[in-house]
Amino acid sequence: MRKTLRRLTATALVFALVGSLGSGIAYAAVPTVPTGLTAVAGNKSVVLTWTASSNTPTDYIVEYSPDGFVTTSNRFIDAVSTAVSATVTGLTNGTQYTFRVKGTNGDGTSDPSATTTGVPYSNHTPNDLAVFDACPASVIPAAGFTDTTSLDVDCVKYYGITKGTTATTFSPIDFVTRWQMALFLTRMVVPAGATLPSGADQGFTDISGKSVEIQTAVNQIKQLGITVGKTATTFAPDDYVTREEMALFMSRLLKASQTGPGGNEEFVTGTSGAKEIKSLDADHNFSDLGAVSLMETQTAIISLWNLGVTEVIAATLYQPTINISRLNMAQMMARALDHTNARPAGLNIQGSSYSGTGSIEVTVSVTHRTADLQPIVGSLVDSFKYQHTTTTGYSRFSLDGSCAQTVATVVAVNSCYIDATDRATDSNGNIATFVEVVTAATWDIYAWTAATGTFYDNDLHGGDVGKITVIGS
Repeated sequence: MRKTLRRLTATALVFALVGSLGSGIAYAAVPTVPTGLTAVAGNKSVVLTWTASSNTPTDYIVEYSPDGFVTTSNRFIDAVSTAVSATVTGLTNGTQYTFRVKGTNGDGTSDPSATTTGVPYSNHTPNDLAVFDACPASVIPAAGFTDTTSLDVDCVKYYGITKGTTATTFSPIDFVTRWQMALFLTRMVVPAGATLPSGADQGFTDISGKSVEIQTAVNQIKQLGITVGKTATTFAPDDYVTREEMALFMSRLLKASQTGPGGNEEFVTGTSGAKEIKSLDADHNFSDLGAVSLMETQTAIISLWNLGVTEVIAATLYQPTINISRLNMAQMMARALDHTNARPAGLNIQGSSYSGTGSIEVTVSVTHRTADLQPIVGSLVDSFKYQHTTTTGYSRFSLDGSCAQTVATVVAVNSCYIDATDRATDSNGNIATFVEVVTAATWDIYAWTAATGTFYDNDLHGGDVGKITVIGS
């Protein structure tokens, strides 16, 4: 009997060794718990990384749950791997998921790791940005407020949209009442290229206690279709403006405005006929638009995001129900103006963004405005350019102020001379944009205007000439 027991024991040991050698892996024990789990969210996905288990795991089990594993647990199905990272796909953007990982091998599966969370989000980028600016930073003066240095605040101050809460303060974090917004919107209408209506009584019964200026502004934005009121007979002038209301105001104002150079416009309806400033692209990154009260508002927010008007370009929350701050209002107004015909006083030249090597194409816009920012019609505009060089004797202008080693742009016939061959500003105060191709060097492109038959003299015209510099590579 003792011999038989020894024989059976020896046989079992042989089988155990053969099984171990046959698999090629000798398991020491169940894997330890993975540690250091982290999550990085992406578009409909989350990338997980962790520190490896000890005891030779042959795979990792990744689990996720939309409710913190209270009632739901899903296993992410991927290939067998000992890699210490995994990209969990097929998730819903805007939903918070909880993740955990387990190590496993032939001896068993570890307890789950400590959990981590991630919220997948869309990573779209706006598709219909304005090409040029209503407020080029090199042209617009500082507003002079001591409580903000925002360029967008400088912009709305320049166009007379705001005067500040005092001569030296803007109060950027304060909220905006609806009567204040009515004033801001009516001041924005004219530089944007729209016409202010009469301001006749529109039937609001709750604005009689306000000044004549405020009552007129409220009635004007009603006439323009920018507001419909809180009800048919009330405007609620002292209520604060919410972010969803701001989106509606901006979207409706843009549709009533004149599209400027490089602004985005689409057909009002269908595929022909009149156009208006808006975007038809449905992409966006916001996960909270279900909180808006009107479908028109959701459409407006998405359109403004694609136009680059919303101040939250990369965020996933628009926060439609909270009150808008004066700073955020200024940011949205300044960016909306980029799409309109609002441009600085005088002759202004701008170039589009560009990239690449070798020959570079730059779209050029030239606009002409009066001191009170109204379009100047029929101005003849000449343009010329100069290539930066270290060659001795080369310069932009001669000692007498005349052009030296400059050449005509693609739209100029006679460089540095105003004649009938030059382009004239249209009824909106703009010349048609043109594409200038420059070689791999640095070029200055100039635009100027004067009476027919005038030669450029830098001593006389240098203070009013517009210039951009294009840096090739």
